[in-house]
Amino acid sequence: MNKLLTLAVFSLREILAAPAYRALIASTVVIGIGAMAISNLFLLETIKVELDFLWLGMSLLATVYMLVVAVGLLAQDFTQGIAYLFLPHMSRQTYLLARISGIVAGLLLLLALMMLVATATVAWGLHHTPAGQTHGITWWSPAILTGMALLQSLTVLSIVIFTCSWASGLVEMILFSTVFTALAYLLPSVIQAMTSTEVMAQVPEWAAILIHAVDYLFPDMTGAQMVLAVVHGLPVPSAALVWFVISQVGYIMILSAVGFLIFVRRDL
Repeated sequence: MNKLLTLAVFSLREILAAPAYRALIASTVVIGIGAMAISNLFLLETIKVELDFLWLGMSLLATVYMLVVAVGLLAQDFTQGIAYLFLPHMSRQTYLLARISGIVAGLLLLLALMMLVATATVAWGLHHTPAGQTHGITWWSPAILTGMALLQSLTVLSIVIFTCSWASGLVEMILFSTVFTALAYLLPSVIQAMTSTEVMAQVPEWAAILIHAVDYLFPDMTGAQMVLAVVHGLPVPSAALVWFVISQVGYIMILSAVGFLIFVRRDL
């Protein structure tokens, strides 16, 4: 446990010193200012647009963090032999878990700062918005957005763990992690259109099975629709929200476990 904690803290210090991470930290303020500036272009939807822009910035920050900072940290370990400095003193599982713990700690710090900026931005917007135009949005709405951003970021992290466990170089790790993440975000809307009753009635049975198989292969990254509906005061079935969270957690656990198993057996 002491070795795991020591390496996790060391990993966090590496992340905090990374120029890319510092740029992301500075971007939180830019996103807050941008949300206030762009929302003023919409007269009656100011606070809604502000919240939507903050969600977009928050999710982009977390995704870029995973695909740049997290992948970069793991890639240097696997391709530059950094892992050999630690592996003689701990098991591969402990080593990878410590690295992932440091990455998650960096993510939590980034999202916490983004939540503070977003909360201040929304509070300022609510103060300057008539009560009839707030659309049920409260000053703590960014906390709900942060929770969903964290969940989907951990899903992207599981993709990164899986990819880096078998990829052989930095370019390969970034490429496949980015492609898999992009497919995870884009496929749900495509699959939804392809599985409509009209389309299913016109495709052969084997094609329908293939479409459903692809749907189960990638995680459902449509959390934005649910969380924005919640903060905008629109009705969202509790069962749908609970099922979404359970499916995301299940996907994270399974894909991360597969990544750990592959990493334990790979030739470094």
